[in-house]
Amino acid sequence: MKTERRSTADLIERFRLMIAHGEIVRGDRLPSERELAERFGTSRSSLRHALKVLHSVGIISQRVGDGTYLSNDASRILEFPLAFMLTLDGISMLELFDMRLMIEPEFAAKAAERAHGKSLDTIRNTLSSMLTDTAEADAAFHEAVCSATGNRVCQRMFSAIQNAFRAGMQLTTKLAPPERAFEFHKQIYSAIHLRQPAEARKRMIEHLTDAQGVLLAAHLEGNLPNGFH
Repeated sequence: MKTERRSTADLIERFRLMIAHGEIVRGDRLPSERELAERFGTSRSSLRHALKVLHSVGIISQRVGDGTYLSNDASRILEFPLAFMLTLDGISMLELFDMRLMIEPEFAAKAAERAHGKSLDTIRNTLSSMLTDTAEADAAFHEAVCSATGNRVCQRMFSAIQNAFRAGMQLTTKLAPPERAFEFHKQIYSAIHLRQPAEARKRMIEHLTDAQGVLLAAHLEGNLPNGFH
């Protein structure tokens, strides 16, 4: 497995250099698998694995009957080194939740200081679908809180790991009733709306600690899917 990951990482680095050297630019159609495999001196099966990773983090898109294209979204291209790390290094969901506890309470506190009318509306609107489309609404809520900080570095960083977070959110929504998540998010929003940074920080810590506990309990019971440990 380590050899396979190293090979994939090497191929991705070759791909990154193609972008850095201007050999392919945003929106370009990639050379065929055969051409790329010959260029990189690798097998097509190894190349396909690397392309699958690139696709999973949104760097390339595949159009049926037309080929594979480099993303038009410049921000995704800037973000992909971190997204690669998450995919290739086997970062566990429990590790991700540890990291979330380090940063997201501060996002909430800063949002309480800075959120304006439109930002508050965006956060509040995610609550309306929390009980019916919990995982998607959960992801949208946290993204909106991050956006409300007004800090573009935070937004870029959060966006880069959002896909990994989303998998954890989808899992926790299956392990706990939606009403549980809704109540936590409602309390976080209320603190942000009332411009109470300390309360917003506290409520976010409570929410993430609870979600982490749900995952940990599932882990101890052997109920986590492969790749989440």
